[in-house]
Amino acid sequence: MRTLRIIARAAVAFYEELFFYALLGVVNIVAWLLVIPGPFALTAIYVVGQRAVRGLGVNWSLIWDGVKEYGLRAWLLFAVTILGFVIVFSNLVFYVNPDLSPFPESVGVWTTPFFLFLGLVWTGVVFYAQSFLMELEDPKFGLVLRNSLFLVLLQPLQTLTLLLVSLLATALSIVLPVLFLFLPGFLSCLSLTAVRELVTYLKGRAEILNKTYEAEGATESQSATGSTDSEGGLK
Repeated sequence: MRTLRIIARAAVAFYEELFFYALLGVVNIVAWLLVIPGPFALTAIYVVGQRAVRGLGVNWSLIWDGVKEYGLRAWLLFAVTILGFVIVFSNLVFYVNPDLSPFPESVGVWTTPFFLFLGLVWTGVVFYAQSFLMELEDPKFGLVLRNSLFLVLLQPLQTLTLLLVSLLATALSIVLPVLFLFLPGFLSCLSLTAVRELVTYLKGRAEILNKTYEAEGATESQSATGSTDSEGGLK
């Protein structure tokens, strides 16, 4: 139910800024063809998504300010993202290729599922990372990756569902190429909404647990005090 709510809210936020996403979609495609400006263009889309998810207005000045603030870190995140996928893919190929690996072929039977799982986890981390980069008050790079990993591990079913929705949206964009203009905008809204919703949910659970532990501790303390008083009275 929570996942459906995330998807619905992301869709509404995306629709409200459809005009900006159409224009930035063109810029995004051109930027990625040139490679280097790509992460900066994607940052602009996430700035729009962040404002849309929060129900705030968007203008070109805010978008430019966001690109200046987060653009370089987004480029570093892009480089780390590619590096992570290269490492996973290289290990997959290495262990199943007898011409490259000194290990017997049977080793590949065990390593292939492991690295496929690792690749799936890394995909989840990447899905959340740009949003954490935008949402954290102090977006240190290690903290961005750590929070993204924790969210994947603490909410695996929700993450998997969101990745499947992202895959479906990408598949539709392949069938109807014009949708590629809007795909990054939708994915940004989906990721940003997911981060905000899931983090709020986990914080709420943590507060409930803390209150429960505090209440149990107070009860145990009162019981121990009552027992001591009772023993003192008997004496």
